[in-house]
Parts: sequence; C-alpha cells; structure tokens
Amino acid sequence: MQLVLQPCSDSDARTHFVHTIETPVPISRILRFLPQETHAAIQQAFPDSVAIWGITPGTNNVNANKWRRMQPGDTVLLYRSKKLFFKATVAYKVHAPDLARELWSTKADGSTWEYVFFLTDLEPIDIDIERFNLAAKYKSTNIIQGFNVLPTSQSEEIAQMLGLDDGVGPLLPSQFDLEKSRETLRALEEGTDASGSAKRRKEQGLLRKLLLGGKSHAPCSICGRQLPVSLLVIGHIRRRSSCNHVQRLDMNNVMPVCLLGCDALFENGYLHVDPTGHIRSDYRIPPQPELPSIINDLIDRACAAWSTASAPYFEWHRTHRRRVD
Repeated sequence: MQLVLQPCSDSDARTHFVHTIETPVPISRILRFLPQETHAAIQQAFPDSVAIWGITPGTNNVNANKWRRMQPGDTVLLYRSKKLFFKATVAYKVHAPDLARELWSTKADGSTWEYVFFLTDLEPIDIDIERFNLAAKYKSTNIIQGFNVLPTSQSEEIAQMLGLDDGVGPLLPSQFDLEKSRETLRALEEGTDASGSAKRRKEQGLLRKLLLGGKSHAPCSICGRQLPVSLLVIGHIRRRSSCNHVQRLDMNNVMPVCLLGCDALFENGYLHVDPTGHIRSDYRIPPQPELPSIINDLIDRACAAWSTASAPYFEWHRTHRRRVD
C-alpha cells in the first residue's frame, strides 16, 4: 500500500471535491468515456455511481509519472488548511482526457485533469499536519504542496503510526496490477510477523486484491450469501499463527468470509468443514436461543472454498479448532 497525498485547497480542487467526491458520479454518465473492454467490469464493480478525482500532467509530466506508480488499493489523503481532512482508497485508474473535460472542463491554459482515478472507502478524517510530519519524519514546518505518491515502506510506517485502516471497498485492478500483487506476495520475506500488524496488513491487502478485485459483491465461503465486499474479510483456514511462510501466502489456505458471524464462528471452532467439503458442528452449543439457530442454518452447506488443494488446511482446522463449551 502506498499513500497518495493530494492538496485540495484552491478553488478548482474545492469545486471538484464537492461535485465528484461528495456527490459520486453516475456510471451512466461516464461509461462512454472509458475503454470499451472495461465496461462490464466497471459496471460490476461500481453498479450505480463512483467518486472520481483527477490530476493534470504537471510540468514535464511530473504528476503523470507519479500517477503511473499509483495502484488500486493505495490510500489517498486529501489536505487543506493544515489538515488531512479526507481519506479514500484508489479503486481504478485510467488516462481519460475526454472524461476529465466532461467532469471538470479545462484550466485557463487548456490542460485538464486527465489522469483520473476512482475512489472508494470515502471517510472524513482530522489529522493535523504536525502529527503527519512527525509520523513521516518530515520537518515540523512541512506542508503538502503537490500531488505525491509515497514509497510503500514509508507509507506503511506512516499508516501504522496514524492508525489508518486499509480499504475494504471494491477495486478494479488491471492484469498488470494483479501480477504485481502476486509478485509482491511471493516476495514477502520469511517471518511475516516480524513487524506485527504492518506485515499482516500488507499480506491481507494483497490477498484481498487477488480474491475480491473487480467485485462489488461476493459470496461468503461459509454461508454463501452475496454481500458487499466491505463485509468480507480474507480469512486463513489453518490458523495463521500456526502457519509457516509458504502456508500463510498459499491462496488455497484463505477464503472470503463474512463479518456477519461466519468469520468468528469458524475461527473459534463453532464450525468446521468435513472431508467431503460440507459444514459441520459437533461441539456442545451454549444454550442461548439465537446461537443454535444460526449454526443449524449453516450445517450441511457445501463450503465454497473447499477443494482437494485446500482440504489439508481444513483437516488441520478440524483437528486443532478451539473448544467451545
């Protein structure tokens, strides 16, 4: 994950923020300006509307070159009046001069904000510049004056110090982005817990992009409900703390599970998957009236994540799951 810094102080930026972020743009308005081959994927990932931002090429294409380094899943921080006031996640990017002119017209010199990116996970924040400078190890007098994309290592350290959460909304990565994510996942060094939550966040973000990229909704592997991707996490089948480096990064050892209960029920051993791929529960269930009903509704379902490749991980979970009494 990289941090993308975007000043939003001048009159153009303030107007654009209101018109295309605070008021998301209908997909029906912009689809004709986007590459034909992306239409189906865009409509799937963003069915109704989407927040949009764009930047001009900049002198000697300085902004364009930074934009090219940006990837879906990166975190955007908007800045004005000595505060980071808004946070979002890059969901998709496209070079689209005609779209920029449709949304924002042109500047006096004829340029437009043609290096476009879609945003999800829109969230107001309140981080003063002094706190950001401390986290970034900048001079206390630093202010954010131009569009910038910070290196991954610096970004992750700042995000950890400022308590910035990863995005959970839909992403539309290109094939290049996906292959780069696979390479990064393969290259994660031995001992992925060495630096704690920062390492786990990096791993989770890559797995999430690979499994849920291009989707606005997806099924939970346990209950099968089609849910917004913001309600799904990528859970390890074999408990992560027991996995070696290879097992932690094995795509057969992870599955999308929902935050509506399935993640906790599986993690805490109320549910397991049998050798045929079906959901079971053989522990004594506490006598609360709601829990038996919830669990009984899931028993006998086929687990969508079960396969011959994932079966050894489910077997480990069956034999090592936590007891619940």
